[in-house]
Amino acid sequence: MDTKLSDLKLKPYLLAELNQLGYEVVGDMQHLSTVDILRIPGMGGHAYRKIAKALGRDPDLTKRR
Repeated sequence: MDTKLSDLKLKPYLLAELNQLGYEVVGDMQHLSTVDILRIPGMGGHAYRKIAKALGRDPDLTKRR
């Protein structure tokens, strides 16, 4: 979880927003829920899936039960 957010090749405006919020490595976002991550301005599905994979979470939002 020491992966830097800049290593994930996110869009520059999203990376700037995450850095402004105080997130520099993926581990900083561990406490956030999926909903909270997706509420970050500029966060889209593609970027969320990259971050979720780095966090070790299941990035599939369309699970059916």
